[in-house]
Amino acid sequence: MVPNAAFLDLATSLLSTWTPVLADAAPAASSGAAQQVLPDFGRAAGRLHPLLVHFPIALGLVAVASEWWRSMSRRQGLSPLTLPLLLIAAVSIIGASASGWINASYEHDGSDSTTLQLHRWIGTGTAVVFAALAWWCWILAAELSRGAAAAMASLSAFRWAALVGGIAVAVTGHLGGDLVHGEGYLTKVLFPPTKETMDPVESSPATTISLTSDEEYFLSDVRPILEARCFECHGGRKQKGGLRLDSKSWLFNGEEADWTVVPGKSAESLLVHRVELDRTDPDAMPPEGDGLTKDEIAKLTKWIDAGAPYPNVQPGAIGAPGVSSAAATAALSATGTLSIASSTVVNIAPAVRAKAEAASKALIARGVLVQPLAAESPLLDVNGSRAEPPIGDADAGLLADIAPVVATLNLSKTALTDAGLAKIGAMPHLERLRLDGTGVGDAGLSGLGSLARLESINLVGAKVTSGSTAWLRSQPLLKRVYVWQTALDTPEAMKALTDGRTLEVVGADLPLAQPKTPPMPEDATPAEAAATEPKPAG
Repeated sequence: MVPNAAFLDLATSLLSTWTPVLADAAPAASSGAAQQVLPDFGRAAGRLHPLLVHFPIALGLVAVASEWWRSMSRRQGLSPLTLPLLLIAAVSIIGASASGWINASYEHDGSDSTTLQLHRWIGTGTAVVFAALAWWCWILAAELSRGAAAAMASLSAFRWAALVGGIAVAVTGHLGGDLVHGEGYLTKVLFPPTKETMDPVESSPATTISLTSDEEYFLSDVRPILEARCFECHGGRKQKGGLRLDSKSWLFNGEEADWTVVPGKSAESLLVHRVELDRTDPDAMPPEGDGLTKDEIAKLTKWIDAGAPYPNVQPGAIGAPGVSSAAATAALSATGTLSIASSTVVNIAPAVRAKAEAASKALIARGVLVQPLAAESPLLDVNGSRAEPPIGDADAGLLADIAPVVATLNLSKTALTDAGLAKIGAMPHLERLRLDGTGVGDAGLSGLGSLARLESINLVGAKVTSGSTAWLRSQPLLKRVYVWQTALDTPEAMKALTDGRTLEVVGADLPLAQPKTPPMPEDATPAEAAATEPKPAG
């Protein structure tokens, strides 16, 4: 049980007592009508915390800053801003603190969280400090107005106490940021990891691992669901409710009775229970957007009933994408970009990195845009759609050298053919690929092999046919395919692509291409204008 549960129960009961009153006052629903869902005022009061908390933070910090500015400028007495700001901050910070406790009682699942406990208690202590500061400032202002000598002596002590309160406000706000955005939200920016931590020089020799059919099923069918719907709140960056799902060691951490996934027992697993709840239930997961489909829930259930196998192949510490299939494992091991030992590290080998850097310079000189995917990422965003003359098969060698570190590749409207595309080779980190407006066909796609991280591919106007169906369906993380103006833009071909798997195929009926506003009225012809013109009376 969360510490101080008695306080939580008292705070929440004061608000929850209104619900029965409203229920009694509400008109009874007719037998044929759906039951009325009453608002949850207790939960709503807790969710006011983000709105209420910023007001006292701003007022308190301004009060402290104004008082210390007056001190440094050697002006006598209190700042005229200090007392009113502290009075308002003291009242509002009590409301912010209370709403925070109420919010935790609803949203937190009771698991141990040091960050939450520190945020909760330092915040409560800060509310007490600011109430005391407001009371002290009131007395001090009255004594200073009477010219009491003792008041001048205590003014310095008051300012130091106010500074302590301001620091407490800053610390509480920092911890709140960690709760919302993930551990180290600010400190990782101010104190980034050293280069040695981000980019290990050596790793243990790469080896090939063999996976069971159940492990392959998890990597190809289950982990993509967790990545798309769960990792945002329960991954490496953020662990709401103390739950982390992106590794086996975290998922099965602590006492077995507290596990969210019970191997072999999907009916007893909280993960399955929460995703099966009605979307109107406040405990339903994921909390926003559409819920999981029946097919996705069935995949989770099948995986758990098979013993919840979780291969120890995890995302690396340097920001590179993780491995999501046996094919990806083999591809990464073969290119020297994956090391599997007691701790798995995704690392771009020095020789591969050197070739990629040389190819980047040559491609940039060729008119290709090459830039890092993110500030600290070793992966690249490559756009060759505007190069003049267009990128062709003669450039395939440069693309092959840079392929191991490419995350997004835009070859739209290039002169690349199937022969050139086949020379590019493995792209283990590729997530988005554009081949629209090219002459690439079925043989070109097949030559790309397995793209274990591919999520989106644009084939608009390409020469692909139904012969590419098997290749597209074999990509484990593929979510979206654009097939407009291709032989795949038919109901039969789309059905063959999506049958039995979650895949969005975008053809000529692309919703975004449809007008969202009523059509503009056309100008009336002279005859229509004359017919509708009002005639003079009489």
